[in-house]
Amino acid sequence: MVVFDVGETLVSETAIWHRIARHLDLPPFTVSAAAGIALARNTGFEAILKQLGDFSAIAGEPWRRPDLLSFTADDLYDDVLPALKGLRQNGHKIGICGNQPASSEQVLHDLPCDIDWISSSARLKCKKPDPAFFKAIIDQTGHDPAHIIYIGDRLDNDIYPALHHGLEAIWLLRGPWSFAQWQENGVPDGIRAIRSLCELPGVLANTTIPAG
Repeated sequence: MVVFDVGETLVSETAIWHRIARHLDLPPFTVSAAAGIALARNTGFEAILKQLGDFSAIAGEPWRRPDLLSFTADDLYDDVLPALKGLRQNGHKIGICGNQPASSEQVLHDLPCDIDWISSSARLKCKKPDPAFFKAIIDQTGHDPAHIIYIGDRLDNDIYPALHHGLEAIWLLRGPWSFAQWQENGVPDGIRAIRSLCELPGVLANTTIPAG
C-alpha cells in the first residue's frame, strides 16, 4: 500500500500562502521570504503564521481559519492523478493522510480515481511526527508496516518517522520544506528520493516490497 502526505506532496500550497498574504495585507513575496527565514530556523507552520500575524498587526489566528487553509482539486500538482492511476494499474492500494483539517478529506474523496483509505490528522487527533499518527496508519489500513510505503516532502515529519515505525518511505523533493532539508545535506544515505510522483510506478515496479 502506498500512503501519501498531502501538503506539497499532492497539493500545491501556493494558493494558501497567497490567501494568507491577502488576509494579512502583506505582499506575497514578503510572506514567502518570511517562510524561508522561518524554515532556515526550523520554525513550524503555525509559528510562521503567528509571527506574520504579529508583524502585520492583524487580529486573529489565520492558521485556524479553514477558508484560508482549504484547497480544491485545482491545487493538485499535475503529476498526482497520472501517478495514482498508474499505481492502481500496477496493483497497489492507495491511502492519503497528512497534517490536514478534516475538510480536506472530502476533496480527496472526490478525486477521479480509486482511493482505498483517506484520513487526516484532525480525524486521528494527532499530527506527524507523533508516533500515534503512524500507528494509526498501520492499524486502520490493516497492512503490515513493511508493506506500507509513505510518500512525503519532509524528512523530519514524513520520512524518518515512517522508517522508525517500520514503514518504507520515499522522499519527494518538492516544496520549500523539501528544498530547505535538501540544501542542508542533499539526499541522506539510505533514503530513496524522487522529484516527481510520475516516477513512483517505475520505482515501485523494481522494488521487492509486495504491492498488496
